[in-house]
Parts: sequence; structure tokens; C-alpha cells
Amino acid sequence: MRATAVWLHRYLGLALGAVLLVSGLSGAWIVFGKSIDASLNASLLRVQPQAGRAPLEQVLAAARQGAPGLEAKTVFLPEQPDLALEIRFRGTDLRAYVDPYSGALKGTRHAGDSLNGFLLDLHMHLLSGKTGEQVMGWVGLGALALCLAGLWLWWPRRGGFGKALGVKWGASPYRVWRDLHKLAGAALCLFMLLGAGTGAALALHDVLTEPLLKALTGEGTRRKPPSSRPPAPAATAASLSAMLQEASRLHPDGRITRVGLPSRPDEAVLVRMRLPGEVHQYGRTFLWFDRHDGALLRQDNALQANLATRVQNWFYPLHTGSYGGLATRWLQLVAGLAMALLSLSGAWLFYRGWRARTAARPAPVRAVP
Repeated sequence: MRATAVWLHRYLGLALGAVLLVSGLSGAWIVFGKSIDASLNASLLRVQPQAGRAPLEQVLAAARQGAPGLEAKTVFLPEQPDLALEIRFRGTDLRAYVDPYSGALKGTRHAGDSLNGFLLDLHMHLLSGKTGEQVMGWVGLGALALCLAGLWLWWPRRGGFGKALGVKWGASPYRVWRDLHKLAGAALCLFMLLGAGTGAALALHDVLTEPLLKALTGEGTRRKPPSSRPPAPAATAASLSAMLQEASRLHPDGRITRVGLPSRPDEAVLVRMRLPGEVHQYGRTFLWFDRHDGALLRQDNALQANLATRVQNWFYPLHTGSYGGLATRWLQLVAGLAMALLSLSGAWLFYRGWRARTAARPAPVRAVP
């Protein structure tokens, strides 16, 4: 079994090393990427907090000025009072940023125009859309096997943890790097397992996660959204601001994080909230409103969801490290860097070992003519 684990760890690491290097470095950046992005692009993303907020209709009208002819899809409400609203549009990666207090358009940019947007796309999709996302999901499963094999190889037999936790500094560079490689992998294995496993679960939700949750719990996580009722003759669209007020009235301690705008007459308006007690940083409580008369059609309270949904709601916080606040975010950042550095050190150790094995082979005997 040990020989099999060595083979798996060595060659799986070589096969996945380049992708894990990219994933680890980009993931480490993304942990604090939004804050860094706001600092680097303050003129676009920062605002001066004020007392009142502009109606959502005014915000959308301002966003359309920067994206004429495009249809707004989702409104991302700011997590902090000094950040701008972000509006995304259908069929494009263009984003509009609006001051939530004055309702004035601050500007637009494409997702890949910023370093944070580029690294986010690289981390999630390898710059290749849905195909890249699927590849990242399977790489995440491979990283799980890689971490588990490495942990099994490191685990000391007969309780020799003192030796396993040490580094033989006076030895050759190869031995020192091997000790450091093993020790770093063992120390951060839990966080790398969390990152790899939850990343795979998120990327492969339809292929793997949803069927597995159904098999284990007997329930799924997906519910068909309700439909808006046919509008009355000459009816106008209901007030989005009134829907937000109703959501806040129903959950006064909750925070509205997203507003999904319908594209068809029978689609409903989605208001997404985070309620006190939810682990997901953006919340997974959904309120559906009729787009024509503004009536509440359904509530999906994350705190009252079925077991499969409650399990699913943990994946994203675990992947980003937000579940424990600033401390776990820093640990997740370190785990991402460790994944990248372990990929590099593993490749170097393999190369040095291969050179040593090649040099130790006896020279072929040539026949004397």
C-alpha cells in the first residue's frame, strides 16, 4: 500500500501540478481580492457614505446610461457602506457601478479589465468558461486524493511524531526540502482538503454534488422558482423599491445582498438575503416577488431548509474561509500559497530524485568489436 501511495502522490502531483499552482496562487489572492480591488480602483468602487439611499429604479436607470441597449440581470448590493452598487447585464461581462446614495453612475468595466476579475475567472474557469469550471472540479477531486496520499505517507508509524515534525537542517538540500515539503503538507492538509473538496463540490454541483446529496439525504437542493402571474391589461411593472422594503419588513435583522431581475413576463423578481445565523456570507434566503403586482410569491428561508440545502450552504464559506472570520480567511490564504509552493517543491524533488536515480544506473556495457 505504501508503494501505491508513493506512486499516486508522485505522479498525480506531476499531472496536476501546473493547475494546482495556478489555483493556489489565484485562490490566495481572491481571499482578500475584493478589498484589494476596491483600494486599487477607488474612483470606481468607493463612495462617500450618506444618510439615505437612492431608489433601486434610479440606480438601474443610471446603470443603463453606461450600458445602452443592455438588460440588467443582477444587482449586487454593497457589503460595506463605502462601496458602490454593482449591476451585471445579460449576455455580456460588462459591469456598471453606481453610487447607492446619490444614484449617480460612477463608471463601467468588463470583468476581465481588473486584476481581481482576471484572477477570479482564472481560478474558477481557467479562462475557459463552463468547460474550464468542470476541469477545475475534477482537479479538485485529484487534489483531495493527492493530499490524503501525502498525509498517509507522512503519518509516523509507532508514534514517532518527534521525527515527523522535525527538519534535518544539517542534511543535503534535497533532504531539507523533502522534510519541509512533508511538514508543510501535513500542517496545512486540513485547509487544503477543505479548499479542494468544496471547490470540487461547487464546480461539479450538477454532475456530482446534487446526486450525492440526494443519495445521502433523500432530498435535493434545487427548487423550481415560482412564476409571476399574467399581468392585468395595461398593467405596469411593480416597484422594486417596494419589494425591498417588504423583504426588510419581513426580516428586519436580515441584509439584502442581491436582486435578480426577470427577463420574461412569467419570471419573478428574486431578493436574496442573509439572515442572522446563516453561515453563507451572502446569505441563502430567497424571497420571490411577482414582477407585475409586487406580491410575495414564496420565501425560501435558509435556516429552515432541508438537510441537503443546509449542507450545500456550507461549501462556499468553507472554500473562501469566511466561516470563521478574519482568522480562517488568513489560514485559507496560507493554504492556497502552500498548495502552490508544494506543487513547485514536489516537481523539484521529483526532478532531483530522477537525476540521482539516472546517475546511479550503471553505464551500459559496450561489446568489443
